[in-house]
Amino acid sequence: GMQGMQGMTPQQMQQMAMMQQMALQQQQMAASGMTPQQMQQMAMMQQMAMQQQMAASGMQGYGQAANGVAYDGSAAAQAQTASAMAAPVAAAEKAPAAVAAQPAATPAPAASPTSGGSLDVVTVGIFLEEIAYFMEDMDKDVWWLLRAAHQPAGVPSVVRGDEQLVPVAESVEATIKKLKDRADLHAEGHANQVRAKIVIVPSVDKAERNVLGALRQLKFHCKGHIEVFPCMKEANNAAIWQAYFNCVKELEPQWMMKTDGPGSKLVFARCAVIVPVYVDRNKKEIQLFNVWCPEKKKRHWAFPDGDILRGADRHIYDTCRREFNNQVGKFFGKSWSDCFLAELPFEPNSVPNSPAVCSYVKLEQDGHRYPARPHFFVQVTEDFYETTRCYEDASGVIKLPQPEGDFVNWDDLASARRVHLEGVFFAEHDEARWVSLEYDSGKILADDTRQLRKENAELFRQQPEKVWQWLADIAGLDMVARNSGLPSDFPEDGPFSVRMSSIDKTATDEDIQSYFEERDVKVKQVEQFDFPRHTARIDFHDKAALEVALQLSGHSLLRRKVKVELWTEGDAPAGASQTMTKPLKPYTGPLPDDPPYKVIVKGLDKSVTQRDLGYFFWDRDCECENVVYPLKNERHAGTVEFKDQDSLRKALGLNSAVFKGREITIAIPTKDDNKPAPASRGPPAGGGGGSGGGGGRGKGGGKGGGYERDDRGMGRRDDRGPPSRSEFGSDRPRLELKPRSKPMPGDPGYREERVSGRADPFGGALPRDDRYKSTRADADDNWRR
Repeated sequence: GMQGMQGMTPQQMQQMAMMQQMALQQQQMAASGMTPQQMQQMAMMQQMAMQQQMAASGMQGYGQAANGVAYDGSAAAQAQTASAMAAPVAAAEKAPAAVAAQPAATPAPAASPTSGGSLDVVTVGIFLEEIAYFMEDMDKDVWWLLRAAHQPAGVPSVVRGDEQLVPVAESVEATIKKLKDRADLHAEGHANQVRAKIVIVPSVDKAERNVLGALRQLKFHCKGHIEVFPCMKEANNAAIWQAYFNCVKELEPQWMMKTDGPGSKLVFARCAVIVPVYVDRNKKEIQLFNVWCPEKKKRHWAFPDGDILRGADRHIYDTCRREFNNQVGKFFGKSWSDCFLAELPFEPNSVPNSPAVCSYVKLEQDGHRYPARPHFFVQVTEDFYETTRCYEDASGVIKLPQPEGDFVNWDDLASARRVHLEGVFFAEHDEARWVSLEYDSGKILADDTRQLRKENAELFRQQPEKVWQWLADIAGLDMVARNSGLPSDFPEDGPFSVRMSSIDKTATDEDIQSYFEERDVKVKQVEQFDFPRHTARIDFHDKAALEVALQLSGHSLLRRKVKVELWTEGDAPAGASQTMTKPLKPYTGPLPDDPPYKVIVKGLDKSVTQRDLGYFFWDRDCECENVVYPLKNERHAGTVEFKDQDSLRKALGLNSAVFKGREITIAIPTKDDNKPAPASRGPPAGGGGGSGGGGGRGKGGGKGGGYERDDRGMGRRDDRGPPSRSEFGSDRPRLELKPRSKPMPGDPGYREERVSGRADPFGGALPRDDRYKSTRADADDNWRR
């Protein structure tokens, strides 16, 4: 082995040692009697760790040199970056593919420094989100772009989409066809891997990477940038996005920002939000400027915001200036300095030092695509405020004036091609308004009935201390005392405990502890429970740590978003603290006056059938009329329709009951429940990268108008089709229920009986003997608490 290493660089020797170590570990796993599935999982974990180490070591050498591309848009700089990027992509996956191809019990052969071959292949991701609207409007794919990047006459100065391409070199065309075949084959077997404009190509060798590298040189009127980065073939959506962020942050570290508030960490900032603030110190009034998002899946008031465009922005402050100009300034013919009392920095990694600016970087709860949302609160000039008010109607809505010069309006999609062909400005909005902020409560008030973006309203309800102190200073107000997340009668001696639910099934106690301690909350003890599953009790040392922990609900732990709530003993029966069951409360909320009286039930165990779900309610004195399960567009969920309002009220009182070992949620359906996934053709709303430079329509969006067109559909992990007719019969029967005449589970005299003579509440076929078994929820009377 040492003789084979003569003449190798230190980096090559390190890679060789890692390969040999992996081969030895695989031998040991085979000898230890591990199953093939366990060995495969272990090998994948080792492969991921190896890629991360190699990518880190391979990128250090050129990362600083490539940073200049972010500030210099020249073709020479782009070419330099494309050349430099070949290094990390090659380094990131040396050996793993070859090791995976070997039988688990066979050691991997020692690699020669000159052999290359199958060891020099890598799975590659092609990031196209910044030009997503170009591809949609001009009906082009990545392979057309690749041919455009290899034209014999040279790369076009700006890709318009109407170019008549000539045949490329035969070797390049052969490579493109091989890459396309591999990408198509991979996509067929990984339809839900990435619901974004990212193309995954497995087993890409050095020569093929050089061909793909030319994509980075392409420029567009929308100012978008294509990136080629190393990733894992079998990675999930979150891991692929993280691989992209890791690649970009090594090239351009200025996109990394530290979040504010609980859970502060350094994360990739892929968007920016600008919050124009007007203050009347005499009246102690605070107003915030919003634009109306007219897209069908949004339709709400939101602050000007959008994605970074690496083809136009040097850093996050450039993103702010560009997005505000395109969404607001251009309509009034005003620059940033005309609108605001202070400028943002012009250099990366600088911190705004003006008292008229406050930055707040919010750590995202669903952070796969947008790990953080940087907000920049900036005080506007009196002139800008008065100018905008001149265009208000009676309800306070500002009708934006037409921008100077030629433009394409947001509802004129037939002319959208002009954005890419001619670089015409795309007007995303035509309405705006000022909304009032109630400082003491954090409520945002407006005169019209149209809704505000959910995430913006939630941010102000939380009253972040940094932002609230800044608002108090500029408005001359007294700093409001923040409301505690604990009840007023919370005992000073605790217990200082929370209940965590929806925990990933692979999470360990150490994972849960790290979830809090990575966010500077020290954990005293973690106890996971088998009933209900995926729940845990976490104890803290003091009241202050408990208050911070309660703010960490909704963040992701491994593959799932967890819920953190205050631990309450309540009036649970003996042993409840060991089973983590929650006391149930009668439903006192509003009910529909007219039928259908329907609920949606979520969080059901995978073993639950349609019949089980119906009997769960029927055996609890709720007169069911119809049960739909499983739902087509929502996993582990079903709907139940009841005969009358009283049954509906009883059913809603069972919310948080434990059914078949899982805590279920029962609620009145909303318009967003069982919502179908959006068409795969449309890119995320942020994919166009804003209207920068007259190109790429759309800005960053998200849930309720966040940074994606529709996170709810895009984030769905359901790979199961709708139920077949054979499962329910040609016509799904309506429920036919009879009056109750026997004791309920938990009542005196109740006993489990065979059901062979009992009428089927679903109609039609006879019920199965095992159609309903009393669960532990029944045995300990949990559902009645």
